[in-house]
Amino acid sequence: MVQQVDNPRGTVVHIDGQPWYFAPLSLGALELLLPKLQSFTEQDLGTVIDVAHKSLKRNYPEITRAEVADMIYMDQLQEVMGAVMSVSGLKANSQGETAQGE
Repeated sequence: MVQQVDNPRGTVVHIDGQPWYFAPLSLGALELLLPKLQSFTEQDLGTVIDVAHKSLKRNYPEITRAEVADMIYMDQLQEVMGAVMSVSGLKANSQGETAQGE
């Protein structure tokens, strides 16, 4: 079981009955991921895994990218991406592009 920090922050998404706290992405993570997010489509599974991993790592410091890849299923893709984008101050438009929130 992955150890959680004492005071997690973020948006909760239940995966396999467990609550997972998806934290806002750091500025450094956003800088690295923004080019991928601007052209994101649901077929970009690597981007989903990268975004979820960077988000979860803030509340679960020892979680690996492989663990994140194994725990998220296709039917949770939109919920996870929506949670991370929302809590990070970004939102996806209907074409899958991201824009900064106001």
